[in-house]
Amino acid sequence: MTDPRLDLVYDSDEWAVLLSMAEDTDKDCAWLLHGLRCGGMRLHRGPSGYALRPEYDPATSAWVTPEEYAKDRDKWLMPQADMIVRLLDRLTKVMEKAAS
Repeated sequence: MTDPRLDLVYDSDEWAVLLSMAEDTDKDCAWLLHGLRCGGMRLHRGPSGYALRPEYDPATSAWVTPEEYAKDRDKWLMPQADMIVRLLDRLTKVMEKAAS
């Protein structure tokens, strides 16, 4: 599965890897992540690994306010939270290995 938002170049490579891993692991989760990426979700690398982060830019994101995102997060992300955390942990390891 490829990144559907190639216009968001900052994290496009990471999204391609994450979506591929998700597709191989859990197709429902993969399509959920794909949909969130279509909406403008970003991947950010922090000290302990990758995390999903919404942006509130109406030009590139489906969410304009934190409240809008919170509704979608609670409805869509939270039921898949365990799988998403495992995928983000795997993404961190894969990207670290690729960088070394």
